[in-house]
Amino acid sequence: MSLEDPGLRMTTRPATPEEDRKDFLVEVACLRHEYHLNQEAIARRFGVSRSTISRALSEAERLGLVQVMVTEPMPREARLAEAIRDRYGVTTYVGMRLTGEPSQAAAARVMARVLERIAVGGNLTIAASWGRTLAQAAHLVRPRHSSGIAVVDAIGHAVGDQMAPAIEVTRTLATAFAATAVHLPSPAFADSEASLEFLLASPPVARVLQAARDAEVSLVSVGVVGDDSLLTQAGVVSPQVMRALVQRGAVGEILGRYYDRAGTVIEAPPLLPVGLSLDDLRASRRVIAAAGGARKADAVRAALAGGIVDELVVDDALAEALVRPPEG
Repeated sequence: MSLEDPGLRMTTRPATPEEDRKDFLVEVACLRHEYHLNQEAIARRFGVSRSTISRALSEAERLGLVQVMVTEPMPREARLAEAIRDRYGVTTYVGMRLTGEPSQAAAARVMARVLERIAVGGNLTIAASWGRTLAQAAHLVRPRHSSGIAVVDAIGHAVGDQMAPAIEVTRTLATAFAATAVHLPSPAFADSEASLEFLLASPPVARVLQAARDAEVSLVSVGVVGDDSLLTQAGVVSPQVMRALVQRGAVGEILGRYYDRAGTVIEAPPLLPVGLSLDDLRASRRVIAAAGGARKADAVRAALAGGIVDELVVDDALAEALVRPPEG
C-alpha cells in the first residue's frame, strides 16, 4: 500500500482532536526526517501550505516527537504493528512503502532504525545472518560510535551474485558502529557430512559459532520456498531438491535451514549449512527477523509458530498479509 492509498488513515475507533493532531505531527515528521521529503513535497501531500508544514515540524520538535529520529511510527504502521502483536504476541516494527518503493527497501529502512536503537547502549554482541534486506539495512544505518559492540557472522560465507552474505552484513554494521567484526572462517555450506563434521569441530569455527549463540541479539532474514527461493536462484539448491522440500511441507527458510508450518526443520541432505541451527535460534536471547513482501507471510507465520524468532521487522504489505487469516 502506498502513502497515497485511501486506506492510509485506517482507524479502529474515532480519534480525538488531540490524537488527530499528534498523528498529523508524527506523519509530517516521518516524511521529513525518515523519508527525506522536503517541506514543499509534504505540503502537497496534505494539501496545505509550506508554512503549515514548517510550523508542524517545529511543534513536533517542541513536543519531543523528533529527536535524533522520529520517536513514534506513522499511525498506520503503529496500528498494523499492534494488530500483529495482538494476533501473534510478538513485537513488530512496520515500514510503510513510498509510492513505487519495493517491500525490501521499506523493511530495510525500519530495520536500520531498530539497529540504531539497539546500539545506543553499547556493550553487546550482535549475530548477523545473510540476506538482501539485512544488507540494505546495514548500509542505511547512520554511523555512530558505540563502545563495546561486536558483530559476528551467524553463518559461513555464501557466494554468488544473488546472495548478500553474512560477512557483508557483519562488516558493514561493524563499520557503522565502530565495532569489532568477527567472521566465521568457513563456507556457508559443507560439501559432505565429513566436511561438515570437520568444520564444526575446528576450534576457530567452534569459537565463532559459540560467540554467535551467546549474542544478545541475532538478526535473520526469512526466505521462501519454490522458484522464488534465493537459494534456488543462486544455484545452491537444485530445482529437484526444492520440489522435494515443498512436497515434504517446507514453507520457509532461515540460515539455510528449511522448516514446515509448525516451524519444524525439514532435513535436506544435500544442503549442509555451517552456522546457527533453528534450535540455536530458539535458545537465543533475542532474534529479530527482517522480511518484506506479502509472499513471505506463510514463512513468517511458520517461524513464529515454531518459536524461531522473537521480533519482526516488515513492510506494510507483509504486515497486512499477516493480520489476514491464512488461506486454506
